[in-house]
Amino acid sequence: MNQINIGSSPFIASMQRIGMALAGVGLLGLAATFALHGQERFFADYLIGFWFFAGISITMVFFSALQYLARAGWSASIRRIAENFTGFVPFILVGFIPIIAQLFDSHHSIYEWAHASAATDVIIQKKAAYLNPAFFAGRLVLYGLLWFGMMKFIVGNSVKQDTAGSDITPTKKNWKRSAPWVLLYAVTITFCSFDLLMSLEPHWFSTIWGVYSFAGHFAAALAIITLMTIALRKRGLLGNYVTDEHYHDLGKLMFAFSVFWTYIAFSQYFIIWYANLPEETIYFTFRQAGGWEFFGIALVLLHFIAPFIILLRQDVKRNAKVLTLAAIIILVSHFIDIVWIVMPAVSKVMAHGSGGHPEPHVMFGWSEFTGMLFFGGVFLYLTARNYQKRSAVASNDPLISESLEYNT
Repeated sequence: MNQINIGSSPFIASMQRIGMALAGVGLLGLAATFALHGQERFFADYLIGFWFFAGISITMVFFSALQYLARAGWSASIRRIAENFTGFVPFILVGFIPIIAQLFDSHHSIYEWAHASAATDVIIQKKAAYLNPAFFAGRLVLYGLLWFGMMKFIVGNSVKQDTAGSDITPTKKNWKRSAPWVLLYAVTITFCSFDLLMSLEPHWFSTIWGVYSFAGHFAAALAIITLMTIALRKRGLLGNYVTDEHYHDLGKLMFAFSVFWTYIAFSQYFIIWYANLPEETIYFTFRQAGGWEFFGIALVLLHFIAPFIILLRQDVKRNAKVLTLAAIIILVSHFIDIVWIVMPAVSKVMAHGSGGHPEPHVMFGWSEFTGMLFFGGVFLYLTARNYQKRSAVASNDPLISESLEYNT
């Protein structure tokens, strides 16, 4: 089948321009945050935007690998949409550099365990073999390299299939070897979420944290795939490759993983509440006061109740407007989730650094959107670049006919 090349379309050109504009505004905003609010607030906002889009980008690779692992036919015509959103993955290593650099400031790092005062903290010292700048930096570099390798293998073979004619060797490689890459994703996304987010609270721990992080990223990745599929189909850029049945399945997946995120989030909360151990409850007690409780309420409403109600009926999952609304709500709630994780922890670090006693208070304003704007712009720009270099549909995939004939 012919490739679907839409790189020269007005839509992709607009995406590229918007990405550049957002990145520019975000960069200026981050600079203003550093000047007005200091180093800690700057790195907190940087981390929010970086982890939001880095996590989604690598999860897009996982989505593709998962389709190959299951030999899914229904998704053959939309899988490339996810693969074209992986352009940010090679730049994750670059994005890690500022996070690593600020670790070596023993007074202003957003990670309490990197402070000079941690030397007298008994709990942090017991974790020092794992939580130290050199080992932390090494792990981040390893994650970035492994994710780059995963993208080059899975997405690389998918793209090679476009020009392989009747030879399906590239697809066979993905069928055979996607399983270890999926396992690798599960391990690395877990440990990276431990390192970047959970270690912001070095006195606290959760054994379910990796699954919690994955669930949020996967729901957000599905939301972006859905929005892009709808946008491209609406403009007639996908030909006859996408039907209402694909909308239906994307709607089912968004519904399922919104519920799954809620199940994991509630399980984490309920176990900690029931055990009532001080070393575990500190995380939630701080976030249930000083205004942070409203972020928790917003998560319940936007990450669970709203998507659940909107996507519950079968017929609405084929409605582009309803799917668009649900996808936007999921993305907003994912942002709120990361803010609720990062900002209370950083506010405590800043209070310690100023010699005060940390009290719960909302530290949220315009600056928390700057990292999102910058990395969101980079994310869109690199996606547009991928559409300029690749087909919008894996039209030579051996299972593409199954996707075209797909009917639930």
